[in-house]
Amino acid sequence: MALITPGTPAPAFKGMNLTGPEVNFDNYKGKKPVVLIFSSTRVDPAQIGAVKTMWVKHRDKLEIITVSYKLPSVSMAKSFMQQMGAKFPALYDPSQAVYKLFGVENPVAIIIIGADGNVLHAAESLETKDTKSLEEAILANVK
Repeated sequence: MALITPGTPAPAFKGMNLTGPEVNFDNYKGKKPVVLIFSSTRVDPAQIGAVKTMWVKHRDKLEIITVSYKLPSVSMAKSFMQQMGAKFPALYDPSQAVYKLFGVENPVAIIIIGADGNVLHAAESLETKDTKSLEEAILANVK
């Protein structure tokens, strides 16, 4: 399975949101760029904090959605996200359907989708603990 390539239309996806109502790509398409951050297989407070900081700073111009597939429990993950004050969409994908749609094999990847619905950037193994480098990488690829 290969990672989706830039220029490709992003596939539609939806699923359980750990921080609110269901995540549905159709609700974002045509409005602003969407950044998908495929998380490691565990809940990482540093990563959640970095994403939260970036989401608060840039939520008017882009949507950030984390995607994870392995959690200790849904209720524990929801409680943890609430304790962290995370309000950005956090899609839970236990069957890895969204991972497969985008060709993500490495548990940490980033996909940037333009407001037009086409993939602008796709990379695996992006370090997500350093807010500034993650933020710079995303903003450099958002049009």
